[in-house]
Amino acid sequence: MDYRCQTPVLLLFFNRPQHAVAVLERLRLVRPQRLYVHCDGPRANVENELEKVLAVRELVKTIDWDCTIHTLFREHNMGLRAGVSDAISWFFNQEEMGIVLEDDCLPDVSFFPFCETLLKEYQYEPKVMHIGGFNAASFLTSNLVESYFFSKFAFVWGWASWRRAWDNMSLTLDGLDSELSQKRLAELTPNKLSRTYLRSIFEATRQRRNNSWAYAWLYSILNAEGLCVVPAKNLVQNTGIGDSDATHTQKKDEKAAIRAEELDFPLIHPNGIKRIPALDQQLFYHTQKSRWRLFLWYLLKKSGLR
Repeated sequence: MDYRCQTPVLLLFFNRPQHAVAVLERLRLVRPQRLYVHCDGPRANVENELEKVLAVRELVKTIDWDCTIHTLFREHNMGLRAGVSDAISWFFNQEEMGIVLEDDCLPDVSFFPFCETLLKEYQYEPKVMHIGGFNAASFLTSNLVESYFFSKFAFVWGWASWRRAWDNMSLTLDGLDSELSQKRLAELTPNKLSRTYLRSIFEATRQRRNNSWAYAWLYSILNAEGLCVVPAKNLVQNTGIGDSDATHTQKKDEKAAIRAEELDFPLIHPNGIKRIPALDQQLFYHTQKSRWRLFLWYLLKKSGLR
C-alpha cells in the first residue's frame, strides 16, 4: 500500500520492549508525520522494571522516517488508569484528532487509512465519538456490504477519536447514579443481566476496585449518547493476550487474540448513523461475558459469593 499516515499517532508504552518493537515496525510502513510517545515510570517494587522501561524509551531513537516526535516519559509510575487517561489528554490538548495505540495492539496497515478516512468523515458529527479497530465478533460481520457499523461499545485495542469527544471523558464516572445515566445504560442492551453486569463494572471502576480507564471512557460515551465505529473485519490483534507482563490480559483468550485482517478500500459507508442492537448484544457476549458465564456471574452474585 503506497500510503503515508497524515494523522497524528499516540503510542502508549511501558515495560514491554518486545511489543513496542513490533508496533514501531508496523508504523514504519505508514510513516506517520506526527508521533507522540508516552511511557509510564517504573514501579519501585518490581524487579528489573527500570531496565525494561529504559529499553522501551531507547526504541524511540530507532524511528528513522521523517516525522515530528513528542515524548512524555514519566519519572514515577502513575498506573494504568491515571497514566493512560492523562497521556490521552496530553495528546488531545495538542491535536484536534488522532490515533491511539498501546504497545500490544498490532494493527493491519489498513487500520490507519480506515481511521484517517472516518476521522475526516465524522469530524463534525458530535454523535460519533470513537473509531475502534478491534472487532471480536468479526466472524459475524466480515460479510457485511458496509465496511463498518455503529455500536455503543468502545473498543480501545487500537482506536481513534477527536478532542471534542475526549472532552466528555469522566474518569470518576460523574452522574452514574442519576436516572438519566440509568436510562442510557438501559439503551445499551435489551438483556437485563448484561446491563446489571455492566452497571457493576462501572461501579467498580468508580470505586477504583479496578484500574480501568477504558470503562470510564465507555461510560462517558454512553452518558453523552455517543456512538462508536466498529470495522466489519477485525483490524487489530492484541499480541499481549496471555503475557505475564500484561496488566489485564494475563490469561490466554483465543477470542480476544484473533488476528488482524485487511480491509478493502474505498470504504463502503452505512446508510445513516444508527446502530444494530442485536450486534451490540453479540459484542457484549464476545467482549464482556458469554451467556453461560453471565448466568454463572449472576448466580454467584445472588448467592453473595461475588
